[in-house]
Amino acid sequence: MRLLRNASIQRKLTFVIVCTSLVGLSLACLSFDLYERVSFRAAMTSELSALADTLGANTAASLAFNDRKSATDMLSALHAERHIVGACLYDSRGTIFAEYRRDGMQLGFVMPPHREDGAEFDKDLLTLYRTVSLGGERAGGIAIVSDLGALRAKIAQYTEISIVVILLSALATFLVSSRLLGLITEPILHLAQIASRVTAKEDYALRALPRGQDEVGALIGSFNQMLERIQERDAALKSAKDSLELRVQVRTQELQSEVNERMRAEETLSEERKVLRALIDNVPDFMYVKDADCRFLVANLSVARQMGAKTTEELLGKNDFDFYPREVAATFYEDEQRVIRTGQAEVNREETGLDSQGNASQILTTQVPLRDKNGRVTGLVGIGHDITHLKKAEEEMRRARDLAEKASKAKSEFLANMSHEIRTPLNGVMGMTELALETQLTGEQREYLETVKMSGDSLLTVINDILDFSKIEAGKIDLEAIDFNLRDSLETTLKTLAVRADEKGLELLCEVAPEIPDMMRGDSSRLRQIVVNLVGNSIKFTEKGEIALKVQVERQEGADLLCRFTVADTGIGIPEAKRELIFKPFSQADTSTTRKYGGTGLGLTISTRLVEMMGGKIWVESEVGRGSQFHFTVRLGRADAKEIKLGTTAPPELLRGVKVLVVDDNRTNCRILEGMLTRWQMKSTAVNGGKAALEQLVTARQADEPYGLVLTDMHMPDMDGFALIEQIRQRPELATATIMMLTSAGHRGDAARCQVLGVAAYLLKPIRQSELREAVARVLGARQQEGAIPLITRYSLQDAREPGACLRVLLAEDNVVNQRLAVRLLEKRGHRVVVAGTGLEALKALEKENFDLVLMDVQMPEMDGLEATAILREKEKVTGLHQQVVALTAHAMKGDREKCIEGGMDGYLTKPIRPQELDQLLEIYVTRRTESRNVAEQVVRTG
Repeated sequence: MRLLRNASIQRKLTFVIVCTSLVGLSLACLSFDLYERVSFRAAMTSELSALADTLGANTAASLAFNDRKSATDMLSALHAERHIVGACLYDSRGTIFAEYRRDGMQLGFVMPPHREDGAEFDKDLLTLYRTVSLGGERAGGIAIVSDLGALRAKIAQYTEISIVVILLSALATFLVSSRLLGLITEPILHLAQIASRVTAKEDYALRALPRGQDEVGALIGSFNQMLERIQERDAALKSAKDSLELRVQVRTQELQSEVNERMRAEETLSEERKVLRALIDNVPDFMYVKDADCRFLVANLSVARQMGAKTTEELLGKNDFDFYPREVAATFYEDEQRVIRTGQAEVNREETGLDSQGNASQILTTQVPLRDKNGRVTGLVGIGHDITHLKKAEEEMRRARDLAEKASKAKSEFLANMSHEIRTPLNGVMGMTELALETQLTGEQREYLETVKMSGDSLLTVINDILDFSKIEAGKIDLEAIDFNLRDSLETTLKTLAVRADEKGLELLCEVAPEIPDMMRGDSSRLRQIVVNLVGNSIKFTEKGEIALKVQVERQEGADLLCRFTVADTGIGIPEAKRELIFKPFSQADTSTTRKYGGTGLGLTISTRLVEMMGGKIWVESEVGRGSQFHFTVRLGRADAKEIKLGTTAPPELLRGVKVLVVDDNRTNCRILEGMLTRWQMKSTAVNGGKAALEQLVTARQADEPYGLVLTDMHMPDMDGFALIEQIRQRPELATATIMMLTSAGHRGDAARCQVLGVAAYLLKPIRQSELREAVARVLGARQQEGAIPLITRYSLQDAREPGACLRVLLAEDNVVNQRLAVRLLEKRGHRVVVAGTGLEALKALEKENFDLVLMDVQMPEMDGLEATAILREKEKVTGLHQQVVALTAHAMKGDREKCIEGGMDGYLTKPIRPQELDQLLEIYVTRRTESRNVAEQVVRTG
C-alpha cells in the first residue's frame, strides 16, 4: 500500500479494477470447483448404490443357503470396475460372509465392519453400505469400497484451466482499463492544475473548464463557485477594515463612560464598607484579621475594649505582646502560629484570657487560615465569644449535680443497707422453715409452718418488687450476657410454681418450639423473673383450667433471634379499658382485685421495663371471663451448643422405636409429651382418659404389638392415674408395660402407693425434657437388663451422682442462724462443710486444708469478705493457685455484684438462699471437679 500511496490516480484506479476482477474470477472458479466435487461424489454414490442393490439381490440366496463360493464369485464381477477397491458381504449377525479385493491391493487394507445403510467419505475412499433382504426379511448386508482417484484427477485438471483463465482475464482487464480511465483522470488533472495556479498567484479570477455533466463536472462547477465566494469575501474584508476604525472610536467613548460608572460604584462600595464596619464594631463578639507574624490587620471595637485600647487604629500593626503579659501572649501566639503553619482551622477552642481590668475570662475562639490567590497562607481570621458567664453557670450546674449524685448515693446506700438488714433475718426464717417442713410433723405443726413459709415468700416477693422497682427507676439495673439452656431454665422456673398451680387444680404446661436452639445468650435471671411474674399472675387470677407457656421464634435479626413468649391462662380476664393500666406502677385491673388477690402492683411494671431493656415489647390479649394471653418478645443471641447432662447419659438406641402410650386429659400436655417422644424417635399414641387407655392396651396386645411404656397423668376425671394402674395390674396380659406417673404436685403417701403398684417413676409436672429423657432411659434400661431400680423421683435424678461429686465447702458467715441454715442445705446435698465466723478465721482455715469452694459473706466483724478475698488473691500471686470464692450476701443493689467480682470473687449468691439457685451454683463446681478428676485420671493412664 505504501507503493500506491504516492502513485498517480490512474495507476490507483487501474490497480483497483484489476484486483477486483481477480477476486471475482477466483470466487467463481472456487464455486465451480466445489460444485464439481459435490456433483462427482453424488454420481459415485448413485453408481455404487446401483451396484450394491444389484449384488445384494444376486447374493441374497447365497446368504440364505450359506453358499460362500457363489457369493464370492458374484463379488468378483466387480473387477470390471477399476475404481472399486474391495467389497464384502455380511451375514445377518454382521460377520463378513464373503469379500472381494482388487488385484494389487495393499495387504494392510481391512474390510470395514458392518454399519447401517449410508455412504461414508474419508480422505481417499468412499464406502457404501446396503442391507440385503430376502422375502422382505433382512438376510445380511453388503459394503462396497471405491477410491477417489478419478475425483482428484478431475479437480487437478479443472484447477489448471482456472489458473489460465484468471491470468488471461487479468491481462485483458489491465489493457482495457488503461485506455478507458482517461475519461475520468483528465478532468481531475486539469482541475488540479487550476488549483495550483490559484495557490501560487492568489488570483481568484481563474476558472476551470467543465467537460461534462457527471460528478467530475459537478466538482469543477463547485470549485469555480468557491473561487467566486473567496473573491467576494476578499472585497468584504477590505470594506470591514474601513468600518473597524469607526467602531474603535465609538468603543473608546463607551469605555470612558464605563470608567465613570465604576468610579461611582466604588464610592457606593465605600459607603457600604462604612456601614459594614459600623456593624462589625458594634457586634459583641471579637473579630480580627492578623498577618503571618500575628500582627493586627483588622479588628473591631470589641477586641479593642478587651485589650484596653480606645480605638481599633491603636491595634493595627501590633500583636498580643503589646497588650498582655508575656506568658498569656505567648500562649495566644503559639495557637495562632499553629493555624498559620498547618493551614488547619481550629473551631470552638476554649482559651483563658484577660479583660481590660485584668480579670481572667473564658473565650470560645474559632480561627481559620487566610490565603492569597495562590493558596498560600498569609495570616488568619479569628472570631471569639466571651463565655465567662456560661462557665460560671456550668460550674453552678456541676455543683448541683454533685449534690444530686450524693443524695442518690445516699438513697442507694440506704436501700442496700435496708436490703441487707431485712434479708439476713428473713433468710434464717425461710430457710429453717423449709428444713422443718422436710421433717416428721403433726398436721397442725405442718399447717403452722406452711403458713409461715407462705408469709415469708409473700414478704420476700414484696421486698424484691420494691427493690427492683427502685433500681429500675434509678437506672441501676444492668443486663448480663451469659450462655444458658433456655429449655432447662424455663422448665426449672415452672417447677418452682408447680405446687401453687396444683393447689388450685391447674395444669401448668411448657412448650418450646423445636427451632429454638438449646443454648442461648442473654440474661437468664431477668428472663426467669419475667416468666415468674407472668405465670404467677396467671395462677393468682385463674381458678380452673390450665396455664401454658409457649416460646417460638418471631424473626431472626442478624446473629440474634427475637423470641416470642406467650403465657396463656383460663382465668378471669381483663377488661379492655384496663389493659394499659395494668402495666403502670402500683396498678391492677380494679380495686376489688387488689383487695381480693393482693400484691404490690409492681410485677408487670418491672416486667415491662426488663422486656424493653432486652430489646422487646410486652402486650396482652384478653376477654373477660375467658382468660388472658400475655405476649412479650426479647432479643437473645445464639450460643455454642453445650451438652447438658443429668445423671447417666441415655443412649439413643435404648429409646428408638419403643411404643409409648400417653394418658392425659389435657390436650396441650399430650401434644408436648408427644413432641418430646417423637424427637427421641419413640412411637407414641395419646389418649384422654383411663378407659381409652385400657382399650388401647387391649387392642395393642391382641395385635401382638404391646406398649413398652405408659406415661399417665395423676389427676384425670372418671378414672385417675392410680385407678388406671390398679386396673392394669389386675390384668396380667397388660401388666408387662413399664408405667411412669406424672403429677402436678406430690402428696404425702404417693411414693409409697407407687412402689406398691409397681410404678417405675413418679415425676412432677411441668417436667424438664432432660429429666424425662433420663427417667425413661433408666426405667427402660433396667427392664432391658432384667434388673430392678428404686422408684425414680426428681430427687433421685438429682442425687444420682458419683462419689467424686461431693464438694468440700468453707462457709464464712457470722450469723449463727444463717450458719445453721447453709450447713444444713449443703449437707443435705451430700457436701462437707467447715464453718468460719469471720474473714480472718476463713484465711486460717484455708491455710490448714484445701477446699473446693468458699462461700464468703461480705459483711463480717474483724475482717469482711472483700478484705479476706483480697488478702487471699495476693497470696495466690506467689503460689500460682486459685481458690474458688463465691460471695454470699444480702446486698442486692446495682453494683454489688460488680463490686464483688472486682474484689476477686468468682461468683455471687444473694440471701435469702433459694435452694434452686444454690443447686445451680453447686452444679457448676461439681462439674468442674468431675472434669478435673477425669483429666487427671486420663493423664495417669496415658503416663
